[in-house]
Amino acid sequence: MRNIAIYFSVLLLCSFIVFSCQKMELKPSADIGDQTTLSKNSARLMASGGGTGSADFIPHDEDSIERETILGYQLTNPYLINNMMQAYGNLGLNPAKAVVNNLYVRFLPSTNQLAALDSIMDAQGLELFDTPVDYQVLYEGDYYQDPSIPDSLPTWQYAVVPPSFQFPSGIPHQTLASIHIPADNYTAVETEAERLAAIQDSVNQTSLNGTVTPNTDFQCAPGYEWDPILGHCVPVTPPVCGSGYYWNGEQCVQEMPPPPPAADAAIPGGYILVHDTNLGTDVGVRKARVVARRWFKIDRVYTDNYGHFLCNKKFKHKVRINVKFKNDDAQIRNIRGASFWQMLFPVKVTSGIFSGDKSSVNFTFNQFSDYKAKGNIYWTAATVHNAVQEYRDFAATEHIGLPPQGLKIFISKNGLVGGGGSTPMFAKRVINNISTAFATSYLSPLVAAVIAVVKSQLDMVIGYKYTTGSSLDITQLLSDRIKETTYHELTHSAHYASLGNTWYTTFVTAEEYEIVANLSSGYSPYGDGTNSTFSPIIALGESWAYYMGHYLANKRYGSNSSTQNEQGIYYYNGYPLSGFSSHLNLLEDFSPYRLPDPFHWIPQGLFYDMMDARNEQKLTGGPVDDNVSDYYTNQKFFNAFSSSITTLGSYKTNLLNQNGNNQSPQVTSLFSQYGY
Repeated sequence: MRNIAIYFSVLLLCSFIVFSCQKMELKPSADIGDQTTLSKNSARLMASGGGTGSADFIPHDEDSIERETILGYQLTNPYLINNMMQAYGNLGLNPAKAVVNNLYVRFLPSTNQLAALDSIMDAQGLELFDTPVDYQVLYEGDYYQDPSIPDSLPTWQYAVVPPSFQFPSGIPHQTLASIHIPADNYTAVETEAERLAAIQDSVNQTSLNGTVTPNTDFQCAPGYEWDPILGHCVPVTPPVCGSGYYWNGEQCVQEMPPPPPAADAAIPGGYILVHDTNLGTDVGVRKARVVARRWFKIDRVYTDNYGHFLCNKKFKHKVRINVKFKNDDAQIRNIRGASFWQMLFPVKVTSGIFSGDKSSVNFTFNQFSDYKAKGNIYWTAATVHNAVQEYRDFAATEHIGLPPQGLKIFISKNGLVGGGGSTPMFAKRVINNISTAFATSYLSPLVAAVIAVVKSQLDMVIGYKYTTGSSLDITQLLSDRIKETTYHELTHSAHYASLGNTWYTTFVTAEEYEIVANLSSGYSPYGDGTNSTFSPIIALGESWAYYMGHYLANKRYGSNSSTQNEQGIYYYNGYPLSGFSSHLNLLEDFSPYRLPDPFHWIPQGLFYDMMDARNEQKLTGGPVDDNVSDYYTNQKFFNAFSSSITTLGSYKTNLLNQNGNNQSPQVTSLFSQYGY
């Protein structure tokens, strides 16, 4: 953990003072036209399909401004039962098919309830949306906040749920409509239902201008009632028809098979990619959630290892495709200042609104020159998301233990985190309190409460602030650097899963203490190595994590690795050792004798020295006389860790005991040179 625990509390405070994203509210007038002219040549410029009069979707990933979605009038809901009955009937199908099979609902959770609601919905395969589905969209923005709710509080969350849905206790909710979504082979019915609804919208708008007053006073004879679909009186108790027939309001007619699919009805599919700066190519975003939606029809699928996705449902005309960085292994969130409660949701991107051929819905996450651009948030989230999948693959082949599933990972470009990371595992360890002294000294009660909420929802933070001098430098934001940090932090999380809560809490407590004790010195976050209580477990945990971060980054990138810096020395591919990547050069050249390095006592090179078959001192005059010869493996290293071991000395003893004291003199000498 390059930065840990209390850093996150400070970081959150700063996020309230200096917003990472600037919020801009648009007015539904001239401003919309101004925004429309900005990105007409955008590759993601697609006509939006919310309903009559909807605006174009114009992405602005190139800047940091968060634009609010602006809604118009409420549209006629095509999926209401009466409308669907008429649609079935108009196509010669039995209107009785239009039974309630879904509910359109909304929730108003508190900040404390938001994450729990998301988990409840997620477990049932249901999605939450912050924008109502049945309204005209005048301007398609990045978010929507109900005007009746302050920005500091969660807005209404909309969803489509089955009729049997059990509403969570204690969370305010409303059922907005009982609806019918036709089976996927009845897309023609959806087309007809939308046509009927559009006609009604036209009538409604004319009525608003005072030119139409619909007549709703109907009189029927005894035993009859008015049928708004057929437009005349029908028997209250219709006759019973034979098998394969139904009563159409006038007579028994034969039920017809489903009509052909509606024009433009297709199953969306394509590739979700991210640009890899080291490889110079686009790679698939693995196991990312893809959500397709048109009106109330929603489909959720995941990309495969190549970034390919294929929906299960057919969508007519325009369909909105969202990408969420969330799966069973982890979800990637973004630390933000404005509308902080949105931090509790995974990073989400609208890849576009597509019509026509939906089989090639391809989208690539790229970097943008403005470091603060929203697109760089998305690129970093995609890169960290992939690093989680890659680490799990490496863990299986290297036998180094898997991280727990359900990790809650935040990304941040805040200066306190920089390009480092932190893995306090607050969420997994159910740590939801904050230091009273810290809150009293530095925070208002409101901000302290906010931090307490977010803290209980955080396992890991990955920083992505890279600079040249004091200036942000997008050329330094590189794939292997983000992934090396992520691999490092995931190694800690795998230790949590393997060694247990007690060991890990001791480890985190040690680093928390050193951070607070050394805030004004150059020894934060690890201390100077002389604390007999805390330094030993820090050296043990961090030496393994630093090693695995660079070792796995080398496996992923090899000679495509970027320049690395450690102990004030720059390492390159092929320098100082020919044939070695920058990551391996860093490990091989690490020296416990470079005293200006405040953390020289954390032996980053120890494990690689036990694994490799070379003695760099004899060959190149390296800093360590390594006579351990190509015996130990990462599996053996990992197996030697134990919940009862908190020092490198006891770890060495256990490693030798488990391996028949193989090369014991050489191993003992190596540990001794590193100071253990």
